[in-house]
Amino acid sequence: MQPIAVAIVHGIEIEDDNFADTPRKLLLDGFADAVGAPVPDPEQALVIKGIHWAPDAEPRQRALFERVFQAETDEYFEATITKTIKSLNAGRTRSLVPLMASAANRTVGDLDQLHWPAARWLLMHFVGDAIAYDRCGGAANYHAAHAAFAEGLASLAAEAGPTAPLCVIAHSFGTVLASDYFYDQQQPPGRKLTAPEVRHARGSSPLARGHTLAWLYTLGSPLALWSLRYSNAALDQPIAFPGAKVAEHYPDLEPEWINFYDKDDIVAYPLRVLSDEYRETVTEDRDVRVRELPLSMTPLAHPFYWSDRVVMDPIAGALAAAWEQINL
Repeated sequence: MQPIAVAIVHGIEIEDDNFADTPRKLLLDGFADAVGAPVPDPEQALVIKGIHWAPDAEPRQRALFERVFQAETDEYFEATITKTIKSLNAGRTRSLVPLMASAANRTVGDLDQLHWPAARWLLMHFVGDAIAYDRCGGAANYHAAHAAFAEGLASLAAEAGPTAPLCVIAHSFGTVLASDYFYDQQQPPGRKLTAPEVRHARGSSPLARGHTLAWLYTLGSPLALWSLRYSNAALDQPIAFPGAKVAEHYPDLEPEWINFYDKDDIVAYPLRVLSDEYRETVTEDRDVRVRELPLSMTPLAHPFYWSDRVVMDPIAGALAAAWEQINL
């Protein structure tokens, strides 16, 4: 049996080893429901790995926060905000209430160096990751994130096979990371966009190089905003999709890049409108309503794409059809 390799890539995030548990469960359940006979073990048919690419920045963010407030803050924030964010990662919408209540506190205990400490903590973590990820200003963080991503793909290749078809499900800023990583891999060696530590973590498998990338699902993607890095719009090009070896290894597959966005999510934008190249490369910009009313009519829908069946069931269905095509 040839399994499908699935990488789940988080966006701006805290250190949460279990961030991918809920999308993994929904994907396996949806696959089991969609696949026809003979029914495989979904956990053997889909090799799924959550890729945590941002742990390098978190200790420095914590140290900066404690220098600013001149106090140890781990106990408070671990007991409140961090726990709440992990609950949001699991798809529990009710966790928004304590999170918003914490952010609304102008003062917290003896953290009186600056006001709104919880809101500042959130800003430092979530905006801080995007600021730290900058190839132009200081490439160390950029390469560290790509090395973590490459290591995750190499692990998938070791388990699913070096030429296994690859599906990437990326959320929010993780769509930027995935796009940058595959773009760098596709450039000629003379451009030297891929750092030695990334090449070492990646290894030589076609999968980890993105050559077997057959499905790309971008959820709540800010790639349209990220294009503002380029004063010349011609420099903002999508990755070459599908991967260079997909047709060679799996000639009957029908690759797809679906960009899921909720109209009320202020982080998310359609991609096919960006340029002719994006229009030719992205299969579909799919407008979805994430979560139930009234949450679905607010920007607070942003964290919940991959904990919602309206997103995960179509992905599972596509992978089930592809698995049958490859193996039956």
